[in-house]
Amino acid sequence: MSDYREKKNARLLMAIHGLQAEPNQQWEDRLMDALNHHTEFYVPMRTVGEGQERKPAFAVVEDKDHNHFYVLFTSQEKAKHWTKGLETHAVLSFHQVASMALGDPRISGFVINMNTENFILWRQFIVNCFHQNQAHLMGQDPVQVSDAIEFSDPVGDTKELEEALAEYMRDDQNVTAAYLVGARQNDKEFNVCIVSHVGSIQPSFSNISVLGRDFGGNTPLAVMSYQNKKAEDAVKGQIALLQKTFSCYKQKNSNTKGVRFSDFFCYPKIRSR
Repeated sequence: MSDYREKKNARLLMAIHGLQAEPNQQWEDRLMDALNHHTEFYVPMRTVGEGQERKPAFAVVEDKDHNHFYVLFTSQEKAKHWTKGLETHAVLSFHQVASMALGDPRISGFVINMNTENFILWRQFIVNCFHQNQAHLMGQDPVQVSDAIEFSDPVGDTKELEEALAEYMRDDQNVTAAYLVGARQNDKEFNVCIVSHVGSIQPSFSNISVLGRDFGGNTPLAVMSYQNKKAEDAVKGQIALLQKTFSCYKQKNSNTKGVRFSDFFCYPKIRSR
């Protein structure tokens, strides 16, 4: 039987292969576009519990640094081969499985197609995909942070924006700290709200983006997680816009060497189609 989802995921695989052969911004942009608009994954799962306590649990692997990743497959055949046919599979869009991952601090990202492509997506890239998609939905041009970015003091008069952000984030339990800095990239100036968060980034990042549109004047506002490797340098010497109990996770460079099956993690709010 033809696997139409495998065909649907062809753009994703093309972007992955391109990045593995020649990493550059063009392939990264294609990867982000494929994830946001053209991808559905087979996710190994089992059902645990009984009666009303029954809930899905999804397969997780662990690397030598004890980072945990969801295991995602682009075809039913690859998923069945990895599980040896012993587990069932949920079919989830990128945004569904990303919401699960970003809602649990135990999860560092995804491994796509274990034993073939072995491609890791880290949390920060997943966050960037969410932010780009949200910007498009609001009719904005998303700001993609690159190595060429230069940080500075906030751009323009940001008093009204700072007050709106602080008022909102005081009541957002997922936000533990936030900074507002200016930035310059590709000859464009904009402001960046750098957020330390626990649990899911949504709806926090979406709400912050809306505030940037409503109170930022003519200066675009990007949202960056403190988990981004550039964030720590960006906020050096800056006074926090808001600071509760500060918490962050530092990403590590990694590949799938030494990655092994770990466990099945439960998330009762996510269901298979």
